[in-house]
Amino acid sequence: MKLLFSVDWLRSKIASDPDVETEAGRPLVGFDQVKSMESGIVAVIPQRNVIQMRIALGTLVRQLRQRDRLTLQEVAARAEVSEEELRQVETNPSYTARPRLIFQLSKFFGVSLNNLSQMSGATHAVDRRLYNDAVQYAAHSDDVAPLSELQLEILNGFVAVLNTPKALSGHD
Repeated sequence: MKLLFSVDWLRSKIASDPDVETEAGRPLVGFDQVKSMESGIVAVIPQRNVIQMRIALGTLVRQLRQRDRLTLQEVAARAEVSEEELRQVETNPSYTARPRLIFQLSKFFGVSLNNLSQMSGATHAVDRRLYNDAVQYAAHSDDVAPLSELQLEILNGFVAVLNTPKALSGHD
C-alpha cells in the first residue's frame, strides 16, 4: 500500500504542529545522475557546494531582515520560528534548517519555498542556475554594514530570480 500526501496536507501539518519534525519522502541517497528539467539542469551537488548555498541562504535571510529593518527577535516572533534556529541559519553554514523553519521563512518573506529548500541543503538535487545565482549573490553581498543602494538592488534582483517560476525548476 502506497501512501500519498499532498503539498497542502504537508503545509497544514507544518503550520499546525510546530514541535514535530515534518518531512516527506526519502532522501536521494546514492542519486548520482543528472536530470534535465524544464528550466535547466538539476544535479546532485557536493557538500562544499551545499555549504556555499547555506552561506547564500544566511546572507539572504539577514539582508531581507535588514531591508525590512527588523531585528532577529522580531523576525523570529513574527514568522513564528525559534530565534536560535534563525540565528543558526544566518551564521552557521553547517546548520541544516528544519523544513518548518524554511516553510515559515518562505511565507514570511514571500520567497519560493522550493528554492529556499534547495538553498538550505534539504534537497540532494539542486538546480544549477539557482546554485550559480545564489553563489554570485552571496559573493556580492557585504553583511557588515547596512545595505547600500547597490546591495539592495542585488538583493531585490535575487529575490525576483527566486520567485520566477520559469527561471528555476520545481513547484511550491
